[in-house]
Amino acid sequence: MLNRPAMRGQAVLLTAVGIGVTLLSLQGGSLLGPMGAVLNLLTPVAAAYLSMRFGLRTGIVVVAVVSLLLLQLAPIYTLTAYLGLFGVGSLLLPWFLQQRQSWDRAVFFSVAGAVLVTIAMALVALLTSEGRIDQLVGQVIQAEVDQAMRIYREAGFSESQLQQLQEVVDSLATFIKQTFYGLFVAGVLAIQFLCLAILQWLKKNHYQISGSRFANWRLPAGLIWGLIVAGFAMFFAPLEALALLGRNLLAILLPLYFLQGLAVVSSYLQRKAYPPAVKGLIYALVFILNPMPLIITGVGVFDLWIDFRKPRNKD
Repeated sequence: MLNRPAMRGQAVLLTAVGIGVTLLSLQGGSLLGPMGAVLNLLTPVAAAYLSMRFGLRTGIVVVAVVSLLLLQLAPIYTLTAYLGLFGVGSLLLPWFLQQRQSWDRAVFFSVAGAVLVTIAMALVALLTSEGRIDQLVGQVIQAEVDQAMRIYREAGFSESQLQQLQEVVDSLATFIKQTFYGLFVAGVLAIQFLCLAILQWLKKNHYQISGSRFANWRLPAGLIWGLIVAGFAMFFAPLEALALLGRNLLAILLPLYFLQGLAVVSSYLQRKAYPPAVKGLIYALVFILNPMPLIITGVGVFDLWIDFRKPRNKD
């Protein structure tokens, strides 16, 4: 066991490292190209881990210093995106976990808090600029499109390839504009779940995380009606506003049912004596092999009626 001065010195050192890691993760796409964008997903991990290990004030220092640096060095929307997607959640998640909330409730509360803070920041930005929220969203998306195309140009793509990529990126930007709100919530949710998984992996004897095993986790049964209503609204609603609402709800609910399907896969693999490398390969294929994500989402939906995790007796 380390004494108090040694713990304090370790906390100071790791806080400095955490600030650097957060900045590196946040700028991963700009520094390393398309592959570096994966680093963005790790942006909240340092602040969340330090909060769990040394207390919330340590995480607040990381978020505050990174925010001040972004305020000086980057456009205001970059700071807003950091706080909305990563910063607020990296403090709320460990705080709820330290309150002995189960891990799924902690994720839900941290996502809700991050969304509310982002809405408040967007409203302040709109009031000060006298703009409209759709214009603000369009500006943010266009900035990301321009950055993506700049990265592709620097990667050495030919003009014909760049033209094809421009068409793909433009169509994707249109889709994102139509489902921006749902995709934003789904993005925060995915980031928080990934952060939670890494906190679970790093915990050792430093802290505890409450809740049932992921392999046993289920969504509330009544949530299926939200999925059904959203699907009907998207495909059969006569009004475009209702279809837009259904599209955004599906963007939130389908990833949740993918996670439930992933819990079914986890339950199955825990009953098998596969080597860890084989299990890791199966998990990787679930995410990247088309159409496995769609199949796993379907498993999560029908798990409500079929209960795939129930042991079957062999005749």
